[in-house]
Amino acid sequence: MPKKGKKGGKKGKKKGGKKKAKAPANAGDIIQRLLKCYERNCHLTESRVCPRIVAALKGCLENQGILSQFIFEPVAVEKEGDIPVLIEPFLAALRQERYTFIRDMDMYLWKYSMSYENTATLALLLEKPIYPIRMLEVMDCLIEPYAVERLSRSFKFALNLTTINLDYNEFSDEGCRNLVIGLEGNTTMLSVSLCYCGLGVASGTVLGKMISTTAVRELYIDGNDLECEGAMEIIKLCVEQAEREALMRAEEAKKKLEEEEALKTAAKENKLRYPVADSSGGEPAKSDTDADKEEKGGKGKKKKKGKKKRKKKEPPQPPRVGPWIHKLHIADNGIDNLAFGAKYAPVICMRLFKKLLMHSDCVEELDLEDNWIGDLAGREILEALEHRKEEKMGGVKIRTTHNLSADVFNSILKLGSGLKKKKKKGKKKKKKK
Repeated sequence: MPKKGKKGGKKGKKKGGKKKAKAPANAGDIIQRLLKCYERNCHLTESRVCPRIVAALKGCLENQGILSQFIFEPVAVEKEGDIPVLIEPFLAALRQERYTFIRDMDMYLWKYSMSYENTATLALLLEKPIYPIRMLEVMDCLIEPYAVERLSRSFKFALNLTTINLDYNEFSDEGCRNLVIGLEGNTTMLSVSLCYCGLGVASGTVLGKMISTTAVRELYIDGNDLECEGAMEIIKLCVEQAEREALMRAEEAKKKLEEEEALKTAAKENKLRYPVADSSGGEPAKSDTDADKEEKGGKGKKKKKGKKKRKKKEPPQPPRVGPWIHKLHIADNGIDNLAFGAKYAPVICMRLFKKLLMHSDCVEELDLEDNWIGDLAGREILEALEHRKEEKMGGVKIRTTHNLSADVFNSILKLGSGLKKKKKKGKKKKKKK
């Protein structure tokens, strides 16, 4: 998934820049040993080395740096007798050399059939706590549902893993169910991407449970067949929670207003009890509240003379576990009225999304592109955005279908602009039924 760097608050730091892994003093020796071990493993297993990994390791040797991100991709076998690029020697080299500097593992294995044994080897690497892997992308590897179950079992041991991307692996509803079983009780995973995985309506309930019971707050499921029913199941519990929180916020605002009115009433009573000036023309009588203010003010001035203590930075709060969604990309999922008996399904579906947008203060992105929702459903989204603007709730980046009337489309675009289209690596076309 596209990653955005955190903006630095201090001067001198580049905004949006990623923190580089600090290289140890013997970085050259570490990289040299890893490279030799990988080449030796390839020789023993009759595998060809991955050119991209070798080039990256040699680059680190020249710059005396350390490599924290790996991108593994196979080389096409053009004729019989060509040696393939295998993943086992690379994973074995990481474990043999105990290479603990790895942070992000990107595996773009296009047209690479990843067997159950390969998946199990990868899972064993994730289960070792000495490898602080934060992101794992295993895309278009033809992973079977039972292999997804083995991979997901490792998530409870991978305490640093926050992002998982399994795009273009068509493991269907069964694989999705196996993935969610492995994420039960997980408090570290924040982002899950299952684009073009052959998910159907049944996956909606499973994914809704995942969002509600884990810390996952970003879900990317473009190019599946969840339809209106599946989309509603995903956000149903999130909507209930958002409505509950909105009611609590309204009660707090009402309570605060009542307190302010009570203070004003008390101030008026004080003025009546202690007049501003007496009949003899003397100085105005001071109320107890005025005297207290003067004392506090005097003390405050004395304190200002001293040096200000620097506030210690508090550690970041752990991610919330519960039905909250920050980013939902559900483009090209058959959210339309083309199915039999689903004439008003898009309107009903978008009314639920409207409630989410109106009441949730944590929603940041919503992608509904390539779903034929129609003008009536589009107006529901527009009304929600207008409500957020009136209530000053903060903007939401929205991308919707162009199959709307010009005024509705332009209004949504004006209120919810800013969502850029995700670049797809080796984009696949969705299979038509």
